[in-house]
Amino acid sequence: MSRPYDGQTPAEQATFAREELMHLDEESMMDDYNDDETENNQSFLNLLPEDDEAGNDDPAQLFAILEDAINQTAKQTGDTGRALTAVEQQQKRENAEHTWDRVRRWMWAHPQVEQRQAAAFIRGQADATALHLMCKLHNPPDDIIQAIVDSAVDVVSWTDAHGWLPLHHACANGVSPETMKVLVDAYPAGKLQQDNMRRTPLHFYATRNSDSTVIMTTNTELLADDGAAELTDRGGMLPMHYACAYGTDPAVLEVLAQVYPASLTAKENKGRTPMHLAMVNAHRDASPNVIHFLLEYAESRATVNVRDQDGYLPLHLLALGLKGYTADESTKRSNVSACLSMYMDAEPQAAADFLTAIQDLPDWLQDTAVVSKHVRNVLNYKIVQPFPTSILMLDGYFLIVLIVCFAFSTKYYIDFLFEPESNKTDIDIYIVFLFIGASYFLMRELVQVASLVSLGSFSSWWSDAANWLDVGVITMVYYYAICMSMDSPVDRNLFRSGAAFGQGILYVAVIVYLKSTYVDFAVFVGGVLYVVQRLTAFLTAVGVILLAFAQMFYFIYVDGEMCTNRLQPDDLNYDADLDCRFSHCSFEESLLRVYSMMMGEIGDEKRYSAGPTSLVAQILYVGYAFLVVILLSNVLIAIVTDSYEIIQNDRAAIVFWTNRLDFVAEMDAITYGAQRRLGCFRKRKTPMQVEEIPNAPGLVSDDYNDRNGSSDFFRYGWQQVMLLFDANLYEEIDPIESLVYNIFRIACIVFVIPLWLIMGAATAGWLWPPQVREALFCQKGTTTSRSEIERKKLEQLRTIQTDLTSLKSDIVREMTSDRDEMIRMKLEVEGVQAEVLSDLIQVRELITSLLGT
Repeated sequence: MSRPYDGQTPAEQATFAREELMHLDEESMMDDYNDDETENNQSFLNLLPEDDEAGNDDPAQLFAILEDAINQTAKQTGDTGRALTAVEQQQKRENAEHTWDRVRRWMWAHPQVEQRQAAAFIRGQADATALHLMCKLHNPPDDIIQAIVDSAVDVVSWTDAHGWLPLHHACANGVSPETMKVLVDAYPAGKLQQDNMRRTPLHFYATRNSDSTVIMTTNTELLADDGAAELTDRGGMLPMHYACAYGTDPAVLEVLAQVYPASLTAKENKGRTPMHLAMVNAHRDASPNVIHFLLEYAESRATVNVRDQDGYLPLHLLALGLKGYTADESTKRSNVSACLSMYMDAEPQAAADFLTAIQDLPDWLQDTAVVSKHVRNVLNYKIVQPFPTSILMLDGYFLIVLIVCFAFSTKYYIDFLFEPESNKTDIDIYIVFLFIGASYFLMRELVQVASLVSLGSFSSWWSDAANWLDVGVITMVYYYAICMSMDSPVDRNLFRSGAAFGQGILYVAVIVYLKSTYVDFAVFVGGVLYVVQRLTAFLTAVGVILLAFAQMFYFIYVDGEMCTNRLQPDDLNYDADLDCRFSHCSFEESLLRVYSMMMGEIGDEKRYSAGPTSLVAQILYVGYAFLVVILLSNVLIAIVTDSYEIIQNDRAAIVFWTNRLDFVAEMDAITYGAQRRLGCFRKRKTPMQVEEIPNAPGLVSDDYNDRNGSSDFFRYGWQQVMLLFDANLYEEIDPIESLVYNIFRIACIVFVIPLWLIMGAATAGWLWPPQVREALFCQKGTTTSRSEIERKKLEQLRTIQTDLTSLKSDIVREMTSDRDEMIRMKLEVEGVQAEVLSDLIQVRELITSLLGT
């Protein structure tokens, strides 16, 4: 497992490999010390038995006690980094209490400063002292730390082999404010001390997220008041970067932001801001709160549009980090979805690769993105621009051309194959249009591929089934156009079968085209696919049942008189109707018959009443009719109805906007690639941003005035035409003016509007005013379904449940702290009792000696 102290920063770990991202936790910071201390078998553990600890004068005994506790903790947690169970946590607390009890007994037995100092000066593995080991254990008692500091104050400033002070260990493993104050007061410069990786104690404490809010806030304020929040590690990361990458309490982030406001937008060595690191670790439980905090500040909110040195937005890092990662836990999925929703609510700028980044998200997360209001606005704005509208309309035009020309050309060519004397030149014009249509789609695919390659998003083309359908259409049309234009011999039946199959492919392409244009078609196609997925088990069961009945009917009639006496088709007395009544004489015919009966073609039910096996055949027939015709048919209807209602009510918006996302992203890639290759791509300080313009119903970009002059002209012209039909315009005008206005209105209705619309249709939408394109292709937000409302209520209940769980954890933590305090007081009282008893024994011995003398 990669660790920050192995030459990598948390930003380098939290990049693209999800297995490394999952290990960005505070426990990993201690792994190298565990390794160092377990490699050498020669330790202080076996110096003396536990019973002799208190009375032994060897100063190494204190180190042995602490080393024993460290190894027990390492064995308990292991190397998996998993969360401890309740039983293991209880065992861990008991072990810690036992350790501190042993330490206190050793100190009571060694009250002299010289003895404690000698024990504090001992160094073990990685040059760690006893104070280092104490701070390595979670939440060391402040009275023990104070006792060591009072005896050997210089040890507080000692570093181990990794450059860590005891304060570094305390911050990495958790410490109370009282203990933190003891260490800081003993060595104030330790707050700015940097280890071998140039990390301060604040860097480590910024990764904490399991302590209470009050404790974390107090400790952070204590560590950050001398400029530690402004110091970077070797990777250029501030404590704010660590806090956002690991996920911590918003109160800690608030303290860091107040101490050093520039940290909200600071970049580390790879150009990543805290927003980048929070998004790439969106699966963490604390990440939604971190994102919410960053978006509350205007400075850090703007970092949603900041790119790192590799040109990646925070959204790109989220997509890259989730590649190859399956969020099986619902909690992690919920965290990622919440982070993405808040990121989209910040309305990031619609850069050229913004939509392709959304396409790179997993399917379950892409659903969250496409239903956000900002993404819908972006898609609506882009779809009504002249170029995407023209491509959308040209796709429809050329699909119609291909379907019509393919139908006529194949029909005439089939006639020519069966009647060679017919005139083949009739199909030449249709073949030309087939070549033109196929060349259009081929050019579109090539431009799209080149553009996606330039954006580094070719994988989105490769994984899109619609693109492979386009390739199939292009290949099929070219193949048949070439075959019909040549005089080479062709198998007639094979050509007819292929032509029928090709015509089906073209109509499938029409359905795919319509689903990216209108929501009703998107819901229909999505519903069909969803129903087919839900029917997998049902269709398997139906297939097994049909095979079973086909074989049973076949065994009833095989080699029987109903089959052996059957006439063949070439016999004079052959009766086709009579032959159909006994279609179980072969397995293939039997399977076809039971399938047709399932579809409702029962036929003459008396056919099973003849022959010696009529009773068994009738029983099978009745059983088949009940099981398949009645029961399974109704089950099929129920499944289809339920599945289609789900896709219609719950996923209508997701299905449609996902299809629109695919098309608009494709148009974006083509536009970007064409502009870049033609040399007219103008660099901007910021990518295109979608925003509302006053008095304009459509969405426009920040370079609206630069690129949409003609659209402005057409928009204004259409508005003036529509003003003629405003009823309020004729309230205070004389009859002559009214007559003139009516003449203009009639002229607009008869000439201007129809001609304008016809010219726009002829130019594939380029001459249409923006209002017409918006009316045709701009989709409004779908209404919220009842199930969506229920889902939101369920999410609110889950949020309340999470808050209650957090409150419960805080209460348990406080109770545990109180119990620890009571145990400490108990041990102190026992120590005082022991000292008093010892003094009484000494007094008794003194009195005895005096009386004896």
